[in-house]
Amino acid sequence: MTHTGQLFTSNPAGLKKIDFDASILLITRAGPEIDRVEIVRDLAPSPQLFQALLSKRKASDNYDWWPEFEEKFNFELQSGIKLQALRDVYKRLRKGENVVLVCFCKDHRYCHRRLVGKFFDEYGYTSTELNPVTVEQMTLF
Repeated sequence: MTHTGQLFTSNPAGLKKIDFDASILLITRAGPEIDRVEIVRDLAPSPQLFQALLSKRKASDNYDWWPEFEEKFNFELQSGIKLQALRDVYKRLRKGENVVLVCFCKDHRYCHRRLVGKFFDEYGYTSTELNPVTVEQMTLF
């Protein structure tokens, strides 16, 4: 019989909602360490893509940069080092482990953690965001 774990995504604020056993994987290049969290830098955007993202985000007050970022990051997910990291997550899920993919973005809809989670859709693992944005944020200025 095949065991299957569940896949989740979150930012640090959503971690307080975890009331189950899970492997928590921080999928960023840098940032503060979090207790009991394993760092998996290979599932973060490449330094080049991350820098391009930062400059485009700062230059825009909307999300017009997102489609290009999404396309480029999905392409990166097909690279050898990222595929190996994805295989490692898949093996955990197949063994019955619950896995939480974490990064620091507030809005999961415009975050690479959602894209990493979505990668597993075709393998029968649909990710659930633990701290979803459900209301559009208004810009005051």
